[in-house]
Amino acid sequence: MTISILTQTRDFSIQQNLIPHNWQDYADIPFVIPAMCFPWEIFKPIEREYYTLLYLHLKNERAHDPSNEIQPALFSITEEEDKSASSLFHLPSTGRKPHPFMPFFRAFELASLQYIEVMVESVYLQVKSNPLFATMCGFTEKIPSYRSFARFDQIMTTNGLWEKARLLVVEYNKGEGVVETNEEAAAVDTSHIEAEATLNKTRKTCSCEGNCDCPRVLTDDNVGVMRKSNAVSYIAHKLSMVCGVRSGLPLTREVFKGNTPDGKTLEPTLETFKAEHPEMAEQLSFILADGIYQTPENQKVTKDVLQAKLVAPINPRNRKDKPTTARGIEKINRYGTPICISGHKMELRGSDRAKGQYIYTCPVFHPNGSPPKIRGVGGLIYTCPVFHPNAKQEGLTCPLANHAECCNGAAQGRVFRIDFDQTPQVDVELPQHGRTFEVLYSARTIIERIFGILKDGYSLRRVHKRGKQAVEAHVDRCMISMHIMANMAYYQTGKANCGWTRNRLQRAN
Repeated sequence: MTISILTQTRDFSIQQNLIPHNWQDYADIPFVIPAMCFPWEIFKPIEREYYTLLYLHLKNERAHDPSNEIQPALFSITEEEDKSASSLFHLPSTGRKPHPFMPFFRAFELASLQYIEVMVESVYLQVKSNPLFATMCGFTEKIPSYRSFARFDQIMTTNGLWEKARLLVVEYNKGEGVVETNEEAAAVDTSHIEAEATLNKTRKTCSCEGNCDCPRVLTDDNVGVMRKSNAVSYIAHKLSMVCGVRSGLPLTREVFKGNTPDGKTLEPTLETFKAEHPEMAEQLSFILADGIYQTPENQKVTKDVLQAKLVAPINPRNRKDKPTTARGIEKINRYGTPICISGHKMELRGSDRAKGQYIYTCPVFHPNGSPPKIRGVGGLIYTCPVFHPNAKQEGLTCPLANHAECCNGAAQGRVFRIDFDQTPQVDVELPQHGRTFEVLYSARTIIERIFGILKDGYSLRRVHKRGKQAVEAHVDRCMISMHIMANMAYYQTGKANCGWTRNRLQRAN
């Protein structure tokens, strides 16, 4: 078996001591190649900050035990590399050194590749019970205690270090070409993360025994009921995410209370995206989103924040079909499409901006004209399946009596005009019934696949800690893992892949 990624010229200086002599026997295990080959040194800034925070944490934790002294030396970073960091404190001549940062970090990032739910307990047990995993993470000596794993995750979570690590790996992948920086369109959507919490459950804030009148607080103030259908609901957190449609990798995340309406999540998500990726925000022309986002307010938000166009299908909400007195037209349905007396949806041919009208044509008798060219995502040229000679709709018929009543027997069928204000649910700038919209919107499905892969392959489905901060850290860990595996796939196959299964990683061999 050839592992082409291992032949790439990359800096393996950090990983050399992790590679066993018979590593070829384990190369098909998902965590082996990223553990050895990914440039983990890009997280050095996080390592330095972690040691500083760890020292302060331990100093506060052991303030009442001066005999148990902790040495704040950044032992994995020499003084030549970072003298400024070691000068923050007066280093004592004696004391215990903390556990290394990078083995902990690798363990939390690679544990999800074992199809386990990533939490402190599962990561610790994986390291403790799997010698190969422990070695690849860098635990070459004594395995740290469970308390050390818990302390590591606590410091990383409460100080936003997981988020900083996510931003670092995304920027690294941009520089390596794994993430496209000249995206014309990005997709945004929400999903739920199941919570390990009880809705509206409270806890005491005092040390009183028994019942008391002291104020109580919610055990998790970020959960809410998310209803997927009349029969399915979750106690969950809501996650909003942005991804590039060509890269197929998550770029930005925002966490909201579980019962937050989807339409209300767009503005904070786009503002975060602009702050984190300003160069990409300037390139965007379209934001692809689900129909729940289609409101005048969200159209304005997208224009104001990113100077882009929101591309979202019609959400009819409480609208009903409207009858019409126009010849041959039975009604205007709740989606704003004219329905002829034969029950066919009229085809949108174009719009007359001067008169403020949409132009619809007969889907049965309209002649096949020259295929209009449509510029889609990425500059690709598409042809229209309605008017192209080889893509005419098949199976549509019209009774002769209806043809005479509707079209007066015209060979090209009926041409029907309708004023813009009669169908306010249709977007005048980019009508949802046109082919341009269909081509653009077809790229939105990439974000659905990203959510599916994150949940099934990277442990995003459920979070076991409470509170918004813990959920954000959990999402960041999952996104980091996906970007690491996408980087590995890119160097092996020449194409980023957000999945990580064995077949995908070895497709080029």
